[in-house]
Amino acid sequence: MRELGIDPDLMTMTSVLSACDLVGDDRLGREIHGYVVSTGLEAEVSVCNSLIQMYLGTRNWSEAEKVFCKMQSKDVVSWTSMISGYEDNGFPVRAVDTYRLMEAEGVMPDEIAIASAVSACASLSFLNMGMKLHELADRTGYISYIIVANTLIDLYSKCKCIDKGLEVFHRIHEKNVISWTSIISGLRLNNRSFEAIFYFRQMKLSLEPNPISLIAVLSASARIGALMCGKEIHAYALRTNLAFDGYVPNAILDMYVRCGRMGPAWSQFNGCRRDISAWNIMLTGFADRNKGKRAVEFFNEMIDSKVNPDEITFISLLCACSRSGMVKEGLEYFDNMKNKYHVSPNLKHYACIVDLLGRAGHLEDAYEYVKKMPFKPDQAIWGALLNACRIHHNVELGEVAAQHIFEVDQKSVGYYVLLCNLYAGCSKWDELAGVRKTMRERGLIVDPGCSWIEVKGKVHAFLSGDEFHPDIKQVNAVLKTFYEKMEATGVNEANSGSEDASKAECDLFLLDVRLISDTSSLSAAFSSLSIMTGRHGWTS
Repeated sequence: MRELGIDPDLMTMTSVLSACDLVGDDRLGREIHGYVVSTGLEAEVSVCNSLIQMYLGTRNWSEAEKVFCKMQSKDVVSWTSMISGYEDNGFPVRAVDTYRLMEAEGVMPDEIAIASAVSACASLSFLNMGMKLHELADRTGYISYIIVANTLIDLYSKCKCIDKGLEVFHRIHEKNVISWTSIISGLRLNNRSFEAIFYFRQMKLSLEPNPISLIAVLSASARIGALMCGKEIHAYALRTNLAFDGYVPNAILDMYVRCGRMGPAWSQFNGCRRDISAWNIMLTGFADRNKGKRAVEFFNEMIDSKVNPDEITFISLLCACSRSGMVKEGLEYFDNMKNKYHVSPNLKHYACIVDLLGRAGHLEDAYEYVKKMPFKPDQAIWGALLNACRIHHNVELGEVAAQHIFEVDQKSVGYYVLLCNLYAGCSKWDELAGVRKTMRERGLIVDPGCSWIEVKGKVHAFLSGDEFHPDIKQVNAVLKTFYEKMEATGVNEANSGSEDASKAECDLFLLDVRLISDTSSLSAAFSSLSIMTGRHGWTS
């Protein structure tokens, strides 16, 4: 066109600039920018908007900002381009600041600007601003655009307001795969994994899940140990050729590891691309099962396979050493992190070392380590020391750790529970009463204990003190039978540590299981078995 001597018009320039954006040709884009300046087309808003989008698309932020700032007049597309460009490329603070400038200029946002601003608020956990954007979307009718609704679901999920996210979800008339994936991920993020699995199954009735949907529901299944659900999703992934897509293989691997199925986990590990994430998942599995020596062997296999360890690798490795009492090995690996493997330790690694020393009974060494570490200790590090003091009944040092925790964190219930357990273990009943009084005054409530078991693909949940299970009468009847037969054979807290008592209790349990015909009672039976294994220290 240029060789024929035909001068381009506005549509030509915007089309060519858009093409440069799509192919990532920054060099040609700059040439066209020079031509725009020389011909005076820089005064045209549409051309400048295309320049901004081209520079943002090629990640040339400074040039995009220069064009934007030089514009004599800006329309909603100009502002939206900058806001969405910042958000899409991981600059949520700039996106929010630009949106606020647009508001100050009196420019009414469109659906893309609102969606981008909401997404930025979700990344920053700016709930109040996000709710104001929700109100604006309701007033302007932009809530009917699915892109706006989907980003609002994401906002409420990340800000721990999942019920509001569900309200938005149910208002969407024609939900797309992003809508379903957002609510499934949100439910999982808010520890409502049962519902996440339910919504995934509902989604499959009308839409084909994408890889992100599978990752979200696999994570939910792993969270509650729903092995049959996880296997169902694995089979679906194989049927739809998604089992080897992106992060899906590692999500399947993580599901099997978390469900305690190391056999299928090994098969998955050996059958997929063994990247650093896959190695870390397996290493975490060994750590969770207190298999420190196997974790060390596996780490050496990883190094022999020319896979470079990262921060997560050493967290898992140090945890494995800590839980297996391998103090010397743990300290050696910590020293080798930076010197041999060039991985800089962070606060989580230091917390692992405090836990390593503390669990092994080296409380004073752990305390000295905390005082000398190059970072300011956070509550997690003091929490590791407090837990060690609970294990070894050191009230004085435990109170020091608790004092440091409560100076910066007075809302995390777990630390109060640790301190209560420390006092209870040392018969410090007055101090225990004082902590509980403080918890009541601050409105801190301990979440009830929860366990679950999956029977024939259905997950049954049991909360401490919960009487709402539909088969609660049968559950209690089975438990009552257990308790009566345990008493009859002399199985109680006083003698439950003996081999004879343990065998008697196990025999009675197996007898009752053979007599059970309904799945709900069977669920209760296995919950009882879980209690027994914990009391006697039996393996699974």
